[in-house]
Amino acid sequence: MYMALLDIEGSLVPVVQKVLNLDTKLSTAFVRLWRTKQMERAASSNSLGNNRTSFRECTAMALDYCLGHHKMMLSPDIHRDLVFAWDTMKAWPEADAAIAAVKEKGYQNAILSNGDQDMLEAVARNFSPKTFDHILSSETAGYYKPHPSVYEIPTTALGIVKDDIVHVAGSSNDVLGTVAAGIKCIWSNRRADLLLDHAYPPTHEISNLTAVADLIEALDT
Repeated sequence: MYMALLDIEGSLVPVVQKVLNLDTKLSTAFVRLWRTKQMERAASSNSLGNNRTSFRECTAMALDYCLGHHKMMLSPDIHRDLVFAWDTMKAWPEADAAIAAVKEKGYQNAILSNGDQDMLEAVARNFSPKTFDHILSSETAGYYKPHPSVYEIPTTALGIVKDDIVHVAGSSNDVLGTVAAGIKCIWSNRRADLLLDHAYPPTHEISNLTAVADLIEALDT
């Protein structure tokens, strides 16, 4: 969800720039490293067999790594503020309209994300009221994407079959998990990234969310 709907860099770079007094180039590099280490820690949680490390904790650990990399220290309050900045990220410009178009065609929608439930509910409040019909966290499964149990959440929580689901992925890793789980996938590939595994291609690939509603309708015929 984060990469498909939210402008991570556009949201966090100005915050990091202000708090850490870094220029735009360094702030962008900081946010990219933060995101990379956040996802690395989430991935390791899937392998350790010691329950799911919360995404909030993964975010904090990754921030500590980045601060250590830059030889910086923060007060506990500022550290907390940076971690919770993930709750206030802005959507891509066309996101609200794209979701509204999906609803206008009669389809329900859901967030299915690696974020903790409280993080996702906070992010949802940054959208127009009643934008999302359901908010589903990997916390329910106890694993992170691309673990197959995460992609089973909609079927168990909503009582629907996989054939009735179209997942909009924001990363090649999410594409892999979605397709491997037997779910139709639209990849919102804004940065012209490459597939991680060509054995699991998306059903459609787009550069933004504008055409999502029409593609979902086409897949339903």
